[in-house]
Amino acid sequence: MKYLSYLLCLICISACTAADKNTAVVKKLNEQIITLKPLHKVLGKPQPGDWLLSHKEPGQTFKQYLSIKPITAHGKRNVIYIQPIGDFTEKQKEVVKLTAEYMQHFFNLKVIINKDVPLKIIPAKAKRVHPQWGDKQILSTYVLYDVLKPKLPKDAAVSLALTASDLWPGKGWNFVFGQASLRERVGVWSMYRNGDPEINDDQFRLFLKRTIKTAVHETGHMFSIKHCTAYECTMCGSNNRNESDRRPIYACPECLAKVCYATKADAKKRYENLKQFCDKHGFKEEAKFFQLSLDKLK
Repeated sequence: MKYLSYLLCLICISACTAADKNTAVVKKLNEQIITLKPLHKVLGKPQPGDWLLSHKEPGQTFKQYLSIKPITAHGKRNVIYIQPIGDFTEKQKEVVKLTAEYMQHFFNLKVIINKDVPLKIIPAKAKRVHPQWGDKQILSTYVLYDVLKPKLPKDAAVSLALTASDLWPGKGWNFVFGQASLRERVGVWSMYRNGDPEINDDQFRLFLKRTIKTAVHETGHMFSIKHCTAYECTMCGSNNRNESDRRPIYACPECLAKVCYATKADAKKRYENLKQFCDKHGFKEEAKFFQLSLDKLK
């Protein structure tokens, strides 16, 4: 009886300690939201053709995020897998590698790039030629549920397919930059509409930036992060290329808190790594933003 009482006491102490620690984490993240707000641009009224004109979404605060008991990488599922599908040029392969590096800093998680698989794994029933534009496309939902889901690694927080082919998600849609299934922890995104990285260094950086945006956006959804409607943020929905190009490659303060909570990332260390990445690859404005963020948190 004494042993049982002692054991129950230890369990109670452990549970209380964990709860206290989580409370402290949430408190710190809420404080950082307030500190970082002045650096972020509030989202203005939607422009013609923008996502929020056709998709009425309420947004999601950090408090609301916590209330839904979000999916996190706090257990054995703590690796991001990237599955390239189809053929890639050497420049595109370099972008895949650099995008994985950025994601590793963004989410504070290990990122593994799997060996490429050929486009022939997609059957004819999951391919089409766009009826007006003539673009060859593959069905994004087939990639999610028939390619990725059956082979989801046990330690995967997320498994994402990347392709240079155009995507469409089904009837009623022309194309999609990317798509994710939160329930199944799988996602897919495309480089097809990101430009040509072969032209020059500026076009390479633009191609890389566009690829990064879609990658972190779709991965963010996998951790229960909804579209942002409060700030100019990488988690904002996008209906077209112009709208997507207006969005940054970084998260607003509310969405930053969600990322840090989901992946146990330290905001300061995260900003340091992202700044170094941007300095190295010529993203001057983004590097400046990350430095300003670091200065705010000191």
